[in-house]
Amino acid sequence: MIIRNKFKFLILTILLIGYYYFPYSIEGTGFYHKIWAHQINTVEELNSALNYFDGIELDLVYDSENNLLDVYHPPSKSKGLSFEEYLKNIEKSNFPYLWLDMKNINTDNSEVILEKLLSLFKTKNYPLDKVLIESKKPRELIKFKKKGFKTSYYLPYDLYKKDSLNLSKSILYIRNILKSQPNIAISTSFKDYEIIKKEFPNQPKYIWAIVKPIHFNHFKIREILKDETVKIVLLNYNVVRGNR
Repeated sequence: MIIRNKFKFLILTILLIGYYYFPYSIEGTGFYHKIWAHQINTVEELNSALNYFDGIELDLVYDSENNLLDVYHPPSKSKGLSFEEYLKNIEKSNFPYLWLDMKNINTDNSEVILEKLLSLFKTKNYPLDKVLIESKKPRELIKFKKKGFKTSYYLPYDLYKKDSLNLSKSILYIRNILKSQPNIAISTSFKDYEIIKKEFPNQPKYIWAIVKPIHFNHFKIREILKDETVKIVLLNYNVVRGNR
């Protein structure tokens, strides 16, 4: 009996480890073309993720002191990886889709960031229509859209947690943004999906579903993937060691 229980525990452990590192989610079956890897902020993660996904998401911070785009997600500290160096690890023969989460874009630096991105992508002949620029500052995205980038407005956090009054205020604010920029996409967590599906049914959507290896959101994520207005869903990706 003890041996049998130990054997069951061993099998369960192996299955959990396999599930943790398996790059494709069960709920994504039939929709893998709409799933990209979330927060691919190192070269190791990049080299591994590109074996399995058509697109990746990464975080960029503009470093004004050194005039470069730094690949990292605050409040974590910079790893000293520039976006220029990051791009060198992407082969010209197979350009992946890129979702760039611009962490500190503002009125003062948006023009500099735009010119820097244009220069970096021109050097590699990177097609701009394969690059999504995401920001919480939607008005700064207009100039990126005009240059050929895809753009998405990073919506206010946790709409689902707001009371009715504050939710109404947030929805009104978003509506005003979309009224002035009707062609911009919107992006948010899967936790706010029901709200944005109701309030903005026809707006192109980019969703991230960051969940633990074992979770109970399979049906919800699958519903999101089936939505034709949802262009891409970001899921966790745990590096499979040894990929180059």
